[in-house]
Amino acid sequence: MELRVFDETVEPLGLIDEMASLLWHVKYFDVGTFNLLAPITDNNKRLLTEGNIIVKHDGKREVTDTAGGIWRRAAQITYVHITKDENGLEQIEAQGYMLSQWLNKRCISPQIVTTATNQSIINTMVKNNCGSSASTKRRFPRFIMLAQENIAGSTVEYANEVYAKLGQEVKARAQAGKLGYDILINERSRQYGFYLYKGKDLTAKNSEGNTPCIFSRDFDNVNEQEYTASIENCGNFIYIQGAADDSGSQPVTTVDGEGASGLELTEVFCDATDIARKYQSGETEVTIPLNTYLQMLKTRAAAELENYGKIINFVSTINTNSNLKFKQDFDLGDRITCKETKWGIQIDARITEVTETYQKGAEEIEATFGDSLPTLVDQIRKVR
Repeated sequence: MELRVFDETVEPLGLIDEMASLLWHVKYFDVGTFNLLAPITDNNKRLLTEGNIIVKHDGKREVTDTAGGIWRRAAQITYVHITKDENGLEQIEAQGYMLSQWLNKRCISPQIVTTATNQSIINTMVKNNCGSSASTKRRFPRFIMLAQENIAGSTVEYANEVYAKLGQEVKARAQAGKLGYDILINERSRQYGFYLYKGKDLTAKNSEGNTPCIFSRDFDNVNEQEYTASIENCGNFIYIQGAADDSGSQPVTTVDGEGASGLELTEVFCDATDIARKYQSGETEVTIPLNTYLQMLKTRAAAELENYGKIINFVSTINTNSNLKFKQDFDLGDRITCKETKWGIQIDARITEVTETYQKGAEEIEATFGDSLPTLVDQIRKVR
């Protein structure tokens, strides 16, 4: 495995010559991160500076476009910390984010009001705010939209909060549509590409004819497993309130997720006053018809209700010498089957996160199946 370093114009700067450890953490629904610890050498000190781009080459399968171009995940260094211990050992620590973090450099402007699939909405957001349809000042340089499959999905009424962060809205629509995304790099063409995709169904009983991918200690392809199930934050019926109209009346609608009643019914509330009743179309102020506005509220409500489902989290440390190879037999975003016979557990779940750890010449892969447990920040946002 080698780490290549580039500047933001994708000009190659060199290779990291020595490394103590690397944690490369990629996510399906969100922005990935990395953490690199290396000894201080003249070369490392030159390369590991904030703003530079790191690309990992480890022989694993990458994304290939129709012209044969190879696209890889990459990360930008955003934090550098240099230390010297009591024994005189000097080390440099570099941290940063996968390139999809760049989406949060933009606010959505103008506001998007549309009826479309989540795939179409995401593509419109990106094109209008940092892609080819954005003004010259707002475009990301060397940036294109990578070719995508036509991903099936229902049509929804959508309107974003005025000047919402692009990255946050892309994440929300990706979660709603069960889609993965990132910004990849092509070192040869010196380009960046927005990558939107849906993982394959590799579950034990998949109907797509794919070879099943089953993780179980019975098959010696996992070293450690950890299972968590939680209903502490469950909800299956949501009230949602929108912005006031000219008379001051605030519309309220509901989404019933499961048709539950009695003790099985758990109600939650969402304040969606950020979804404006009016928007600008050129020089004209347009008032959204009530029926359309109520459908927009239902779209938001359905997405919010996704956050209140039962949390099932299955974390496995994968045996890298087993029958299943990362990026060969399975990849981030694929749906697979997890099985633990002694615990009486078998679930079909999506691979939502993968952490690759390189240390002392050895590689370890940890995969998260299902949903990560909510962070404190997520919980605070839900309270609000």
